Amino acid sequence: MGEVCEIMQAYGGVSIVNALPSWYGSSMAINLKVKVEIREGKRVYSQESELIKTILNYFKEKYSIPDIEVDIESELPQKSGLKSSSAVSVALIAEIAKQYDLRNINPPILSAILSLKAGVSYTGALDDAVASYCGGIAFTYNKMFRIVKLENLEDNLSILILAKGGRQKPVNLNELRKYSHVFEEIFKIALKDYLTAMKMNGILIANILGYSLEPIEIALKKGALAAGISGNGPSYFAVSKNGEEGPIYESLKKFGDVIIVRPVSLDCKDLSIKD
Repeated sequence: MGEVCEIMQAYGGVSIVNALPSWYGSSMAINLKVKVEIREGKRVYSQESELIKTILNYFKEKYSIPDIEVDIESELPQKSGLKSSSAVSVALIAEIAKQYDLRNINPPILSAILSLKAGVSYTGALDDAVASYCGGIAFTYNKMFRIVKLENLEDNLSILILAKGGRQKPVNLNELRKYSHVFEEIFKIALKDYLTAMKMNGILIANILGYSLEPIEIALKKGALAAGISGNGPSYFAVSKNGEEGPIYESLKKFGDVIIVRPVSLDCKDLSIKD
C-alpha cells in the first residue's frame, strides 16, 4: 500500500440558476468542504458509489493507474442539493491527476462528463463542478461543457442553509424543460444580477418540484436578499448581509436545523478557464 497523498479539497454550493430546464446553470461556492485522500491499495467495490467507481475505472483504463483506496470527509449531507456529488468528483479527479502527474486534465469538465456517464446527473452539473473546484460563482452551458463566466463574490454576505438530506422530490425532466425559455432569461439576468436571479430561480424550482414556499416567503419577508431551493432540493437557503442574519435565522429555525456559511472567493489559478 502506498503512502497517503496530500488532501484535495473542494466546496459545496447553492444554486443561482438550475441547469435542468435550459442547460444554462449557475452555482455559488460556499465554505462547506469535502476532502479526499487517496492511497494505492485494494479497492473496496461494495462501498464505492457509482460516481467514484466510474472515475476510478476511467483513470485505470485511460492512464493505467493502479487500484486506489478513496477516503472522503464531507461536511455536506448527501442528496441535499448542496453539490456534494460535484465536490467529491472534482476533488477526487484533481487528486488523482496531481498524484500521478497527469497533464491536461480539467477537473470540472471531466467531472461533468463522468457524472453523466455514471448516471448521477441529468446535465453533468458543470456549473456545480466549476464552483466547487474554483470557488466564486460559475456560469456554464452544460450541454456543450462550456464555461461562460467566472465571477468573484461580495465578501459581505452570509448564506443560511436549512439543510435537509435524502428526501428529494421526484424530478420530472419533461416538466422542467417546458420552462426552458424562462430559465434562459433567468440565466441572462444572473450574469448581471445574481441575487435577483437566485430569488427567481429558487421560487420557481420550489413551485415546479412541489416544495413548500413557506420557508422562502418567510425568509424574504425577514429581509433575505434571496431565498429558495438549492439544486433539486430538499435544502433551502437564504442570503443576507453580514450582521443581518438574526431575524432570518430565527424564522427558519422552526423548519429544522439552520447553519450559517460564507461564500468562497474565486481562486482558479491552477485551471485554464477563459471567460
